[in-house]
Amino acid sequence: MSDHPDGRPISVPDSTDGHRLTSRRRVLQAAVVTGGVIGLSDLGRAQEPETIELGGETSGWQGVAPEAIAGEENPTLELEAGTTYELTWENLDGLPHNFVIETDDGEELERTELLAEQGETQTLEFEATTEMAEYYCEPHTATMRGDISVGGGDTAGGGGEEGDEAARFFEPGTEIGVQTLAEGMTAPTDFAVADEGEGRYFVADQTGELWIVGEDGLQDEPFLDVSDRLVELGTFEGDYADPEQDYDERGLLGVEPHPDFAENGRFFVHYSAPPNDETPEGWSHVEVVSEFMADEERSQGDPESERVLMEFQSPQYNHVSGPMAFGPDGYLYVPMGDGGGANDDMEGHVDDWYDENDGGNGQDVTENLLGGVHRIDVDAEGDDERPYAIPDDNPLVDQDEGLDEYYAWGFRNPFGITFDSDDRMFVADAGQDLFEEANIVEAGGNYGWNVKEGTHCFSTDSPSDPPEDCPDSAPDEPPYDGQELQDPIVEYPHVYEGNVVGIVIVGGHVYEAGEIGDLDGKYVFGDWTADPSREEPAGRLFAAVEPGGAAEQPDDGMADNETGDVGADGQDVEEEATEDVQDEPIDENNETGNETDAGADADLEDEVVPRDDLWEMEELQVAGSEDGSFPYFVRQFGRDDDGNVYVLANREGVPQGDTGAVMRIVPPGEGDSIETPDGAAEADAEEAENATEDVQDEPIDENNETDGNGA
Repeated sequence: MSDHPDGRPISVPDSTDGHRLTSRRRVLQAAVVTGGVIGLSDLGRAQEPETIELGGETSGWQGVAPEAIAGEENPTLELEAGTTYELTWENLDGLPHNFVIETDDGEELERTELLAEQGETQTLEFEATTEMAEYYCEPHTATMRGDISVGGGDTAGGGGEEGDEAARFFEPGTEIGVQTLAEGMTAPTDFAVADEGEGRYFVADQTGELWIVGEDGLQDEPFLDVSDRLVELGTFEGDYADPEQDYDERGLLGVEPHPDFAENGRFFVHYSAPPNDETPEGWSHVEVVSEFMADEERSQGDPESERVLMEFQSPQYNHVSGPMAFGPDGYLYVPMGDGGGANDDMEGHVDDWYDENDGGNGQDVTENLLGGVHRIDVDAEGDDERPYAIPDDNPLVDQDEGLDEYYAWGFRNPFGITFDSDDRMFVADAGQDLFEEANIVEAGGNYGWNVKEGTHCFSTDSPSDPPEDCPDSAPDEPPYDGQELQDPIVEYPHVYEGNVVGIVIVGGHVYEAGEIGDLDGKYVFGDWTADPSREEPAGRLFAAVEPGGAAEQPDDGMADNETGDVGADGQDVEEEATEDVQDEPIDENNETGNETDAGADADLEDEVVPRDDLWEMEELQVAGSEDGSFPYFVRQFGRDDDGNVYVLANREGVPQGDTGAVMRIVPPGEGDSIETPDGAAEADAEEAENATEDVQDEPIDENNETDGNGA
């Protein structure tokens, strides 16, 4: 799910653009700090200004006045060139927002400072010009974005229409079908094989129920119900939550049976519990990893058998990670987010070695277990009264500093973990303002957060405007010893050529079933939703493959872990994809403090992400849907012992309703016909429309998000 800055101004370099009046901008910025009206009469404007009123919240700009835009989300502003307008907006959710106007080429014309107090208003007075094409909130460009039409001309737009090939980040890829195995859950968050060879699966539901799913669908009663042990969903503590919101990332988030479950009946769950005696005042909740026992028939879990293994005190309600995984070594790998909020620098986020950024838990390995992947031995107890043992070869064991549970660190919200048949561990990590990523994780690896977001530098002062330079390695002293910051294998932007690519990554699994030749050996993952308002179920399903790594890929002679000069569709990257990296749509002349020529950008990085250093990426095409899309929120993925991959999805953006489903990826001719929410049964359509809640981060379980988690 993506996050929000904490209210500090986002620094944007001055432009040499002739349309901007620099002196006027200074007047604007000075007045906005006090929330006052910016008058421009001293700049030679005599007419009485026309008025526009909006409400600002993360899900989108809400039209208030004039009557033509009342009740609309991200309404098109119909303006007349040369007319002066007085635009007033109210902060509806208490999160940082500002108002920016730009041209169709991404040149900034107007920009205010951030306003972060709920109920505060801000007024901008400006004269409409024919260059004006879009308005947006800088921290939330994906969702708070609307068109401007001046003088009836066709000036609205965002650098590309949806579906326009030139505006695609992911090229269309392998066609698949999806076959519904079970439905009727609320928000499925994890999937695991309950009995090898028996076609019986665990599916965790965010609201606290652990279900058994088989070939006949959902079991009538939950295998285990921990809803009475969850923090109350939709109620929040701490500075980063709106008490009025319904969106929540907490709940029952993970399930993993012991490798010998059929013999010993042991299984492990991850859920969000209320604060306990160890929780600092004002903190949100506790993330719990517990062991339970099943009965002799393995048909029911015993709720009284709980043995708590790990507790993570969580300052905010988000970045709570989700699934766990047993590795091929028999140890349990437990990912955990950085504590939530934004930037990794809020309450509960400790200082780290990087002085340029405040925070953060992602780079700290000595004070807490937030922001990392942990590795424990659940088949033994520790010498220090831990209910688990620490493997001797964990990277910080016997080091002078560092907590022994850590296996890898530098994560924001590791959301989705899996091992493939080559014993490689894949972990997705939900980004903040700009980029989403997935990694191959190794012992002692540092994956960059909050020094970097994906392959790009990150700044807590200006999260939507990343600096050009930052360290590529940690300090050459214990416990880091100069380790390099590892780059991901998958990375994509939130917005590309004016179109939303995604909001929060949901980590998946390598498809190894062999039934879809073009998919075999590829890492299947997704994004929670590509709907800019975050209200509609518009998930996306992706796949990535190491060049030369899949069965259907040509042998180019490259060794493992090498990359070729290819783009997302396996072709050479087009020269036109040479844009700078930032939160705004990637358009020609998009301003980042560097001068650019239309269609050429020789002084900047060649691509929005370094495709040559990433795996080849594609968007899966879903047969049976209206246009190859996937009209659900993507919640998580699962995999069975035969290498089949499952998609966990629903039609709600909050933990409500019963639209949750488990779907197996199958050859396109074997998939179901998928109705969009508009064409579904009336009840489902109404539920989808009611999913219009305030989304602050990654999706639920999530991402995402939001990703959500999210966030």
